[in-house]
Amino acid sequence: MEREKHTNGNGTTPKDEAAPVSDEHPRFNYDGIPKGYYDAVLRQGNPIRRLWHVSKFERVLDYLPERPNQSILDIGCFAGTFLSLVPEHRFARQVGVDILPDQIAYANANYGTSFREFRHIKSIRDLSGVKEKFDCVTLIEVIEHLHPYEIRALMDGIVDLLHPGGKLVLTTPNYASAWPLIEVILNKVSDVSYEEQHITKFTYFGFEKKLAKIYPDLFLYFNAVDFKTTTHFVTPFLAGMSFDVARGLSRVVPHQKWTHPFGNLVLMVLTRGPAKR
Repeated sequence: MEREKHTNGNGTTPKDEAAPVSDEHPRFNYDGIPKGYYDAVLRQGNPIRRLWHVSKFERVLDYLPERPNQSILDIGCFAGTFLSLVPEHRFARQVGVDILPDQIAYANANYGTSFREFRHIKSIRDLSGVKEKFDCVTLIEVIEHLHPYEIRALMDGIVDLLHPGGKLVLTTPNYASAWPLIEVILNKVSDVSYEEQHITKFTYFGFEKKLAKIYPDLFLYFNAVDFKTTTHFVTPFLAGMSFDVARGLSRVVPHQKWTHPFGNLVLMVLTRGPAKR
């Protein structure tokens, strides 16, 4: 359960505001995750975990605009798996960034192309090294790994990098679903534990409200929420019987029509407004 904290008028805590700019807080050692770990899970892992990642990326692609020659930035790209699935005809310029140099090296070696590149950044809070603007930004299961002060700095960076009218697609675990139980199980049986990784927790019902509390300028720079849904309700768990059947079932109901609030991941789409920072 999240502890209540004394907050200032802008929704921040004194500790948040005094937080240093460098990554000095004790945290999960992401360098300990083997190079290309989640890429291997998606391509040849346990069927349930494979479909979890495949479906997640397919849903994000569903909500990106269907136009040619766009540009996209994937923040927290890890080993480059998501961008490896993004077609060139839709996104002629693709950039992925992450704080893990070994994962970036893996991504460039396996998925780097003339139109797709991966860059190492020192901190997820500092995107100043990215010197271009994009039509779309994806933030796929990243914000739950961050403290509120980190989310605020990250959102400022995203605001600066998105063209007006550009799309931000976010996903994060839904703690109003079976996810907390799944997390406990994964912490016991998986090679990688989420116990120390997930810091800031969201639910379907309060996603945009909590994000706006953390980042008070959310709706100054972004229009009202375009769309919010959940994914991963049942079908990933059917993959243990048949990956192909479960994947087919996951595509039966168009997610624009899916209104169930208890899927295990929340997905939200925001459009960048005209205001300048």
